[in-house]
Amino acid sequence: MKLFTMIDFNLQVSEEAWGLLPFKTILKRDRSRTKDTAFKEMLFIYYYSDIRSDYVYMTNNEIRCSEIIKDIGLDADWKIDNVISEAIKFYEKMSISPIAKLYKSSLKSADDISDYLLKTDELLDERTSSGGTVTTLPMIVAANKGIPDIMRNLKAAYKEVLSEQKEMDGRNKGSRTLNAFEDGLSYE
Repeated sequence: MKLFTMIDFNLQVSEEAWGLLPFKTILKRDRSRTKDTAFKEMLFIYYYSDIRSDYVYMTNNEIRCSEIIKDIGLDADWKIDNVISEAIKFYEKMSISPIAKLYKSSLKSADDISDYLLKTDELLDERTSSGGTVTTLPMIVAANKGIPDIMRNLKAAYKEVLSEQKEMDGRNKGSRTLNAFEDGLSYE
């Protein structure tokens, strides 16, 4: 479901999105004339949930949340309430495919590997009950050798997700390519 589009670094919320109950609630509760808070909350939902978001690599939800709040200019005391939580769940349910879900899982795995490699000094100091090393230098070197493959695979997976989304966006908007003779024959 294509509810949000980024065009020239500006979030475009489709008109259909405002008609869906979770998003309609966000719009209605913003009593201001300009609807700035509603728009910022929709921007938050996009950056927090969308696979195309620049914040998707932040697998720690608390850190991702605080960074987005700060970067889009929501009040420092703004929190995810029930309305926003329901809208996030709805958007994720309607926009994530099995391919995108696998991609998000692979990002989490890559983040865990990164955390592991950040602790090499602790790992090399860790000992078994008999005094032997738990993690050896060759184990860490081997893990580092696999990093370029992981990066290539993540890039390829991301491209696949984007390709799938473009394909799905075309289907969801009702646009389609006609097969030969599907639109009839013209003899003129």
